[in-house]
Formats: sequence, C-alpha cells, structure tokens
Amino acid sequence: MDAEQMAQIKKKMDQVAGEILRTARSRLLLSLPFLGTAIGRLGFFNDDLVFALATNGQRLYVSSHWAIETYRKEPQAVSRALLHSVLHCIFQHPFVAANRNQQAWNVASDIAVEATINAMGLEEVDCNGVQYQTFVLQMLKSKCKTLTAEAIYRYFLDQNYGEEEYQRMGEHFCRDSHVLWWPEEENETPKGEQQIGDETPMVDMEALKKEWEELTKMLDVDLETLSKEKQKNDVLTQNLKSLTRDRYDYREFLRKFAIRGEDLRINDDEFDYIYYTYGLRHYGNMPLVEPLEYKEIQKISDFVIAIDTSGSVQGPLVQRFLDKTYSILHMEESFFKKINLRILLCDDQIQDVATIYSQEDFERYLKGLQLKGFGGTDFRPVFEQVETWIEEKEFANLKGLIYFTDGYGRYPDKSPSFDAAFVYLGYDPDRPPTPSWAMKLILEEEQLTEDLK
Repeated sequence: MDAEQMAQIKKKMDQVAGEILRTARSRLLLSLPFLGTAIGRLGFFNDDLVFALATNGQRLYVSSHWAIETYRKEPQAVSRALLHSVLHCIFQHPFVAANRNQQAWNVASDIAVEATINAMGLEEVDCNGVQYQTFVLQMLKSKCKTLTAEAIYRYFLDQNYGEEEYQRMGEHFCRDSHVLWWPEEENETPKGEQQIGDETPMVDMEALKKEWEELTKMLDVDLETLSKEKQKNDVLTQNLKSLTRDRYDYREFLRKFAIRGEDLRINDDEFDYIYYTYGLRHYGNMPLVEPLEYKEIQKISDFVIAIDTSGSVQGPLVQRFLDKTYSILHMEESFFKKINLRILLCDDQIQDVATIYSQEDFERYLKGLQLKGFGGTDFRPVFEQVETWIEEKEFANLKGLIYFTDGYGRYPDKSPSFDAAFVYLGYDPDRPPTPSWAMKLILEEEQLTEDLK
C-alpha cells in the first residue's frame, strides 16, 4: 500500500471519527442542556498519536482509531469519555500547580469526574466496567466529606500511596490522557506546548483557566436556578460549589485589612531626577533637591487573628495557617515598622493572647507556638474581647478580625463594630451558614503549603 492510499484511508478514518464524535456530543447536549456551553467549548482535533483523547482546556485531541474502535465495541463509552474530559475542564483539573504529585492528582481527578458521572444516572453514558468503581468510591466516601479531586488528593497524600496503589485504584476510572496538564520534564516545555502530531499548540494556560473559571461560575448559577437539575446532579453541584464559592487568593484577601499610611522610604514616583542631577553637575557633590522621604502605601497596621483550637481543628493546620499569614505579611509592602497585631487562641473561651508589634515578635511567636484549648467552640468571647479593646483605645485604626476555624461553633447574635472574616479549610456542605455580616474565605490545604511567587 503506497503513501497515497495510506493518506486516503487516514482521511476516511478522520471523517468517520469526526461523525462519531459529533453524534456523541449531540447526545450529551440533549441529555445535559445546561452543559451546552462547556461541551461546545472544546473543538475536536484528530490525532492518532494521543492515547484515546486528551485536552488542554482549549480543544480535544482525539485518536480516530480509538474513536472508531470504541464506538464499534460500545457507543456509550465515547460519550462518557467526552463528558469525562469536559468535566475535567469544568472542575479546572488541567490548570494545576506543577509541584503537585502527578500520579496522585491524575487518579484523584479521574475518580472525582467518574463519581460525578455515576451520580448523574444517564443511560447515554452507562457502560461496562463502571461496576468495578463501586468499592473504591464507597471507601473514599467514608474517608472524604466530598468526592472532589482536592479532597481525594489530600487523602491520597495522607496515605502515602505508592505507584502500584495508584494504578490499582485508577485503572477503572481513567478515560483520557492528562499529558497536556503537565510540563515535559526533559526539556521543561511549558504546559500546553507539547507536540501533538504535526501541530504544536501554543496555549496560554492562565487565560484558559480564567475562561473556565467564568464558565464554571455561570454553570453554578444555572444549576441554582434549575432546581430539578440541581437535585439530579447533586455531586456536580457540590464540586462546583467547592470551586466557585468564596475562593480567593489569600494574599489578596489580606489586603482587605490594609490601611493607607506613610512609611519612611524614598518615593521614586515623585522624585525629580532633572533637578537632582542639575545640582550635582553645577555644585559638585551637593544635590539641588533631596528625594522625598515619605511614600503613602497600603500596609497592615492594626488587626486581630483568632485561631480556633477546639478539638475538631488540627494543630498542624493551625501552624501552617499562621506560617502562611506570616509569609505574606513578611513581604516588603505588608508591614509598617510598628504594628499592633493580636493573636488569640480560643475554643469555647480565650486560652491565650499574644501581642505582636514587629516582624521579629511574629517570628518568635511562631517558633514558640504552643496550642491551648481543645474543648468546644464558641466564637462570641473573641468578639466581646475585641469590642473591649476598641472601647479601651487599644487600637488606633482596627481594620478587622480574621478567624481561622472549621465553622462549627456559636456565632455572635449581632454584627460587630468592626469587619470580621471567617477562614475555613476546604468546602464542607454540612458547615453551618456564615453570618451575613461576615466575610468568608475557603482555603484548600495545599494553599497553606504552596510556595509564594
């Protein structure tokens, strides 16, 4: 068979595969109309060098041979694989920090997606092998509050699984390749720039991530307004909530507690070099104008951090939260030379109060930190204490209170005279509602340990 005949066969296979994929996509759209934008977002690109199919968030790279053979054996498997890849993008699994454990994240992501598809109960994607997922899913449900990739990933790391365990758990959940999620180690090619067949797609992964974040938010709102669909797709709803509700960059969040003030430093923006150099040129070493010494900037000055040390909050997480907070505040533009920070340890009553006036004070506090409490949880004593400090003029300009907790405690009955924020670790569907007067932030455990950039 010559090259021309091979090309003709390849062209025909691509046409047949394209028709199969369009048919599978149409069936998904009929069954899941609320996913229409997401399903339609990924265009197809035929490429037999990929395993089955792969996505980088921009398009789906599909093996024509895989599409034809899979459809011949089990048509539903093609639709399920397409939905599997789309859900990866909706849940933002491809846009992952490069320092994560690749094997753990790949398996956790596949399990989270397959659990979501199973919960949908669609005949169009019901295929062989799903029954073998039951044991793993039941085990994980007993260990994780939600079957999100993040929760499963944390559980895997805690168990310190090896390669064989990941392979055994993941073999019945994998339906696509994740090769485009990770940089190639050999040549350190940035994510999204791996060679696929004859094309090297140059992809702005950050822009794609933002695009999918917006699409995910829209989908979450759509499900909120479609009560029947929300009930039918409860696992999907939980995954979306874990992504879209109250998640912010912690560094940006802390800036809400910054105030404007003057700090002793050169203000380069207002320094006029023309007059300065003129003086040096005409008067020797005497500049005509000295640089301004003060610059108005955003900095943390007066605020309070309360730490829930009840029995339900783990000590290592408290340490990591404080380390993370210090790391952010330690950055050049965060601290005034003198601050007024109070750190309280509390369960159902205040167990310890530390006063921090400088970076050095904060460093000493972290090195000698000893947790106290481990009883029940009551947030009211902290709020009452802060109100007392305000009345006693302990703070010149209190910006607010940050309370690190699991959220299971008694909140004040009325709003305080200062801003307050509750920081929770991970999405928890059973967590009591946060008072309407308070800000809230959900942090994932890996956010407490990732390097600041």
